[in-house]
Amino acid sequence: MSDLSNVNLAKGSKLGVAALESVAEIFKVLADPGRLALLQELKAGEKTVTELVEGMQMAQPSVSKHLKVLADADLVCRRKDGVKVYYSMKGELVFPLCRLVCEKLSQEQQQRVMVDYSI
Repeated sequence: MSDLSNVNLAKGSKLGVAALESVAEIFKVLADPGRLALLQELKAGEKTVTELVEGMQMAQPSVSKHLKVLADADLVCRRKDGVKVYYSMKGELVFPLCRLVCEKLSQEQQQRVMVDYSI
């Protein structure tokens, strides 16, 4: 991923191709419901892979694969303590974004409900 630390996000400014590709990569990572569910579980705090598997009723290989993708995207931290590996959130970037999407979906649903389908 490219370094976005010097990107000007002022209104009307545009990102370059490399920056847009980096942003798209993060959205690709977040596009998987299983990864979003893992992030939601980690919001409560640090957990082991075993705890995540038990809490999500997802197969261990699948959980491990998703955690690797999230770690590679720098969205989660990994800490080893003996034979146990603990995962935790790295920042809160995801949750305000999810809140925005949920608000949008809620508004769309309310608009669909208000449509008069009478004949």
